Amino acid sequence: MANPKTRPLTDAERHERFKRMAEDVGADEAPEAFDRAFARVVTPPKPKD
Repeated sequence: MANPKTRPLTDAERHERFKRMAEDVGADEAPEAFDRAFARVVTPPKPKD
């Protein structure tokens, strides 16, 4: 829960914070990068008999 004494972030502040975090973790904008990461996390569906 947020500290009640601090003001909420504006959309611009939130956007900048998100961009900095994405740079820190080495995020990639390419859809193929998302597909590769998603494939590592999600198991393929099992065929139905």
